[in-house]
Amino acid sequence: METKIMMLMLLFAMVMPLLLERPVQKIVSQKLQALGMNRLNYRGDTVLTACGLILVCSATLSVLVLEVLLLLTGATPEIFLHGFLLMAGMSAMAYWGWRDDRASDPEAKGFRGHFGMLWRERRVTSGIWKLIGGSSTAICISLFLSDSLWTWAVSFGLLALSPNIINLVDLRPARAIKVFWFLISLAGAGSLWTVEVTAGVANWIFLIPVILASILMFTHDAGGRMMLGDTGANALGFVVGYSFVMGTPTYVQVSMLVVFIFMQVAAEFYSFSRVIERVSWLQRLDEWGRTADADQEKNQTGSSGLV
Repeated sequence: METKIMMLMLLFAMVMPLLLERPVQKIVSQKLQALGMNRLNYRGDTVLTACGLILVCSATLSVLVLEVLLLLTGATPEIFLHGFLLMAGMSAMAYWGWRDDRASDPEAKGFRGHFGMLWRERRVTSGIWKLIGGSSTAICISLFLSDSLWTWAVSFGLLALSPNIINLVDLRPARAIKVFWFLISLAGAGSLWTVEVTAGVANWIFLIPVILASILMFTHDAGGRMMLGDTGANALGFVVGYSFVMGTPTYVQVSMLVVFIFMQVAAEFYSFSRVIERVSWLQRLDEWGRTADADQEKNQTGSSGLV
């Protein structure tokens, strides 16, 4: 990709989320209010959920603009495909999360809870549908990103598990966004060893709108005014998995897949929130960015015990 085109894409990648944030937030918030998307958070306060839809709409529209620029400048089909797969996968994962936000089953938690309900009551919960839809999305996307059965298996594992990993930690204000930033930073560090530098740089240009949209969402989430919901957590999780698949060597992908599997299994037996509360430096990081009112209310009421 020529330097001029790269700089133009970089400019649009940084400007578009800033221009879209306010109008998209206003429109989506009104729609969510009209649909009654209010839920109790961990403190028992009523908060608008599924607001990750704001982030998804802003990032998707920004990537779409970048795709149009690529078509107009005659970029290689491979780079165009990378942007399209990111946009399609993020939107699909957000949709499956949206279904869960709309028709949640609060009595079922974790894989054991959802599969247990399926076994005992022969009822397919929203979590099961999310698992089916998310896995199907990961299968389809990974087919375009792999050139062997081994790389397909690794890609599928990352794309399927990463949305649930972000969803697992989305139990306190802004925690999911912070974990997203951390994992994206790891992917960025791992991309330093990427062989195809041009494709790697182009891929990160597609990721910039998502990162900026998450930064703009941070204050709303940390302030306890909005919740990402499964809609936002699934979308951010997919972006994490996609960034590792597209930007890091196979051994880094395998390492992260092992970490994700370990976290998924551990979450069935341990509460991440309780672990964070017992480790002082993790607790400080977890509380960073939250409003003083939210912290004060937390100290007065304590944790609700949701995990």
